[in-house]
Amino acid sequence: MSLVAQPNVVLLPGLDGTGILFRPLLAALPADIQPKVIAYPADQRLSLAEHANLVACQLPANIVVVAESFSGLVALDLLSRQAPQIRCVLFVASFAESPNRLLRLVPLLPWAGSVMRAAPAFALRAFCMGSEATAEQLALLRESLAAVSPRVLAHRLGLIGARQIFEEARFNVPCHYLQASQDWLVPRTAAGWFQRHFASCQVDILDGPHFLLQTRPQLCAEWIGARVRSA
Repeated sequence: MSLVAQPNVVLLPGLDGTGILFRPLLAALPADIQPKVIAYPADQRLSLAEHANLVACQLPANIVVVAESFSGLVALDLLSRQAPQIRCVLFVASFAESPNRLLRLVPLLPWAGSVMRAAPAFALRAFCMGSEATAEQLALLRESLAAVSPRVLAHRLGLIGARQIFEEARFNVPCHYLQASQDWLVPRTAAGWFQRHFASCQVDILDGPHFLLQTRPQLCAEWIGARVRSA
């Protein structure tokens, strides 16, 4: 029997930043994992460093960070500060570089956030939740987007499109990367960055769209549980 305490789990959300989209995952996680969800302000345009500062002051000791999509950048900023309480990071459909060069134009398109919030169901299925997404899953996504200022959504898209500062970084904290097989937002090559920049990085592929935690919550919960217990 291991004498090492099981780590605490911290969930960092995707672009919406609300934590609303974690509901399916929270319902599926085993009883021995009671994560802390850290949300981002819905009405403040924070820099990447400010997002990381907000998270850093809320981190408990001895943690596994689960960073979804946009929050992969926040987790990398935290790791660049050598946060000692982080034992392992689980990246889900994340990226360290802009997944699309067109995102660099977002600062010139202040209405991008409004377009996201008003996107039709076929677009949300095509790019976010997959062709099999239910009405309930789409409603959850719309709820999360509606809770955030369009200006904040556009600003975070701009952060994704910006040139990041992690190219020379090397990390010794173990990481695991969960890749969606049908991700139309983040290219498959994104996982390779983490393998090159982390001393230890295991990549796993799960069949599903970019929003894996919402559309495959049970499988994701099992994946997270296994890696938390082995951390």
